Amino acid sequence: MHDLLFALIYSVSFGSSASQPASTPENNQVETQQVRVVEHSIELHDTDRNKDLSIRIVYPERFSEDGPAPTIVFSHGAGGSGNFYNPLAHHWATSGYIVILPTHSDSLVESAGEGADSSRRERIREILKRRREGERGVGGLDFSYWANRPRDVSFIIDQLDEIETRVPAIENRIDHDRIGVGGHSYGAFTAQLIGGTDPLGPGEFADPRVRCVLLISPQGVGGLLTESSWDSFVGPALTISGDNDEGRNGEPAIWRRDGFDRSPENTHTLMWIEDAYHNFGGISGRILPGPDQGPANPVHVQYVQDATNAFWNHHLRNRSDDVDAFADELRKSLANEPIEIENN
Repeated sequence: MHDLLFALIYSVSFGSSASQPASTPENNQVETQQVRVVEHSIELHDTDRNKDLSIRIVYPERFSEDGPAPTIVFSHGAGGSGNFYNPLAHHWATSGYIVILPTHSDSLVESAGEGADSSRRERIREILKRRREGERGVGGLDFSYWANRPRDVSFIIDQLDEIETRVPAIENRIDHDRIGVGGHSYGAFTAQLIGGTDPLGPGEFADPRVRCVLLISPQGVGGLLTESSWDSFVGPALTISGDNDEGRNGEPAIWRRDGFDRSPENTHTLMWIEDAYHNFGGISGRILPGPDQGPANPVHVQYVQDATNAFWNHHLRNRSDDVDAFADELRKSLANEPIEIENN
């Protein structure tokens, strides 16, 4: 088992990550407005589940503040992996956050294997097509793996001391009292469970060590989730969606706000971006296959970068549970943009 630290450099600027080429495992030290971002990949072993879990840790080479830094665990969508989402991970790291990105065992990218981009995209399309048609276990992949995703996240939190030992540059840097969890698409489903959304009954997956959750394109009612699944949701949470963010089974975009509408009062903020697609113009660091993913749009990427950074700053860095104050802050900062902000 080898720990991998990558150290090549390219330059990007705040708010425009989507216009940059996606980082690869060979291109993993980044300079963003004089803030150098370092990436370190390691593998953890969960003895209870007899499972290996690959994670990527992204952090600033030099922290702007002394002492422990707030830490984010971010869960990828079904079509992604822990090597995706550089436009978000790098942006947060330049603001002083430590970002941990697992690759869950159900990653379509891992299943599609290596090869030319065009052939890999075709394999991903075929896997997604079979999933939509209801086939399960295609190539060993299906959505029955869902319960292991939140367990991966909680396992990472269990292993924060081990991660610091394996990555000496962040030793004594992870703030165990300021942990946030986020995710996109299937990763947002994962983050919802950590925040208290539960198809199996209250408390099954909720992790009280997590201060706040970020939900980008979360699932609504259907499948495992019922109208009462959010009764024990804790928050604070930010849900981000938009007009063209339809579900994989054809659910209308408004379905994405089910969790916001059904969560207890004063737990949730909703950000709705006009004309936004599922990939928000490239937050994954890739332009993904499928018309529902949408075209490249650096403006939408910047909206997500800025709003998520503000969310982490308010609820995680500053330890505030005041959802109303955050919504007001976000509303003012985006007052001239085609965006609607609500809070419950």
